[in-house]
Amino acid sequence: MFIRQKTLIGVGVMLIFMIFAITGVSQLLVAESYSELDEEQASKDATWMEDLIESDMDSLEFLNIDYAQWDDTYEYIVSHDKEYLESNIMPETFQHSRLDFIAYVDSSGEIVYGSSYDKINEEQVPLYDSLVEFIPSSNLSGPVFINLPEGLFIISSSPILTSAMDGPSRGIVVMGRLFDHDLIDSLSEGSGIEIELLPADDPQLPMGIWNEGSSDISIETIDKDMVAGYYSIHDVFGIPAIVAKTTTPRSITAQGEETLYYFALSLFFVGFVFGFILLLFLDRVVLRRILHLCVDVISIGGDKDFSSRLHIGGDDELFRLSHSINLMLEKLEEMHKAKDSAVMKAMPVMIAHMKLDGTIVHRNDPQNGDLFFLSSMDFKNIYDVLPEDTAKLMRGKVQDIARSNEVGVVEYNLPVDGRIVNLEARVLVFGEDDVLAIIMDNSHRKAAESALIQSKLEAEASSRTKSEFIANMSHELRTPLNSIIGFSDVIHSESHGPLNEPQKKYISNVLKNGKHLSNIINDILSVSKIESGNVELHVDEFFVSDLINEVETMMAPIALEKDIDMSCNIDIEMPAIKADMIKFKQIVYNLVSNAIKFSDKGGTVAIGGNISEDFVHISVKDCGIGISPECQDKLFNPFFQADASVSRKYGGVGLGLPLVKNFTEMHGGYVRVESKEGEGSTFTVSFPLEREVDTSQINEQN
Repeated sequence: MFIRQKTLIGVGVMLIFMIFAITGVSQLLVAESYSELDEEQASKDATWMEDLIESDMDSLEFLNIDYAQWDDTYEYIVSHDKEYLESNIMPETFQHSRLDFIAYVDSSGEIVYGSSYDKINEEQVPLYDSLVEFIPSSNLSGPVFINLPEGLFIISSSPILTSAMDGPSRGIVVMGRLFDHDLIDSLSEGSGIEIELLPADDPQLPMGIWNEGSSDISIETIDKDMVAGYYSIHDVFGIPAIVAKTTTPRSITAQGEETLYYFALSLFFVGFVFGFILLLFLDRVVLRRILHLCVDVISIGGDKDFSSRLHIGGDDELFRLSHSINLMLEKLEEMHKAKDSAVMKAMPVMIAHMKLDGTIVHRNDPQNGDLFFLSSMDFKNIYDVLPEDTAKLMRGKVQDIARSNEVGVVEYNLPVDGRIVNLEARVLVFGEDDVLAIIMDNSHRKAAESALIQSKLEAEASSRTKSEFIANMSHELRTPLNSIIGFSDVIHSESHGPLNEPQKKYISNVLKNGKHLSNIINDILSVSKIESGNVELHVDEFFVSDLINEVETMMAPIALEKDIDMSCNIDIEMPAIKADMIKFKQIVYNLVSNAIKFSDKGGTVAIGGNISEDFVHISVKDCGIGISPECQDKLFNPFFQADASVSRKYGGVGLGLPLVKNFTEMHGGYVRVESKEGEGSTFTVSFPLEREVDTSQINEQN
């Protein structure tokens, strides 16, 4: 069968196969993509549902802390003044704060005051009996879920202190909300998602939702029209309590299936028309002319008549090909002879045609290159120029190559003028007794390889030394330091006996400085991991404003201690971003911590956030000492200190800002600083809103 028929049949079959393949693969891939998009939307809805619940828990905790740190509350525990209750504990208090009960417990564990709220009659009622038994014996930390006979409650407890957070604590304030459908409805109102509460033993829950180590968020496809997201909740004792469920319609899949159907029909029609036109074009423009060219060339080759010429019309590559063949035929014999001579002389390698016993039939004499020394040697047998041991070894290898009928490589050393030359011969045995050997000098390559290996070994040794040092530092410093921190914490808690005021002060200093040293070691290890490329991003989607508020709450006590006014101004339209939440939090924490540290007492620190040019910009501004222009160029170098003297006023080892820069750039962002000496500084980190993320690196942050 001629190439013309093969091409026409092949192109036709290929087009048909391509149409079916594109249709099938697109249906498979796109259908899976639509399903993944539906599940991704369900996961977002479930995560949003989780955020709503956790946000409500946080609001309860903030309310609880607010009540516990009133000076009036601090006095009420002692005075039992009813005017405090009449002013602060009213039905409106329960309604506006969505509370179901509140209780005050003094330091002896006695309930000074407790009241529940009847939502139906909108009036206060006595504290539930189960709460009267539970509250004095509880030791809660933060908002938790508690299963009581009256239902599942979110309960928060805070120690009663003064507004300056001074002690001693005079007891605790306990607040709670009933986690029921009314609370869920109020949380989901305006969120665009519907939330349903299911008991822990509901049969419609996904298999393994309560298994140890399973994620709090579970996604399950209910049917072809709906995907469900589940958020499993344990009580404070780790016992399965309740499951919040939200459902998401599979609208993307439905639209995708309809689109794929019309896509397949269009592809079949377009493919048929395109294939017919392509086949007709190939036959008229290419295939018929190739057939004529092939017949003419076969005729010339069979007749060995180099005076013949090809006759292909047109003005394209086939015409130029035929013209080139005609020119080649004119000079073929002359060029053939000249080429053999020139190539053999110009080659920097020796090509030898010999017999199996080493007798040379023909060889070239390299006129340049490293093998020029062989041209001056007169030898009839290749083994004559080799030492006896080397010649014997090469004979054996050539015999092995002859038996294998493959190209073999023989490497050997040859002494020349007091030096050792490394030669490599590529050997091919053809026929019964013919050997073709291509011999080249590998001395320079061997020397380069040896130097490269030595450099590699030295670099690996240096890297191992650094890794061993960091590992030893981690073990030798962190292990005893953790013991110091642990035992100091035990002593500070006075669980083994009371301490006097000087002792409390001393042990607080030990604990504070121990944790500070631990943070320094952790920063050093983080910088080392970044330099070695061992840091990965664990990307999640979160709201920047929530994280900044969390950092602001965390740093508020430190700012209060220095009488620094800390403010936060975040754009309310700032969307959620995809980033490593832990590293993002550390970036903001380091900047705010530096701003407080380098601000004088009574100063101000402002946290800002806005969106522009597809970037989220977070800025931290202080009115501290400022940074000189020459120091700004070195500011992000590890261990750099503007004041490197031993008696410097401000502590630290200079790792906070390098970590900020590295973590920001890992997200595709950048850092900039604006500062004048004596006028304060403004640090701004910018993160891209849209960023391609490798899904294999995305881990659940919960």
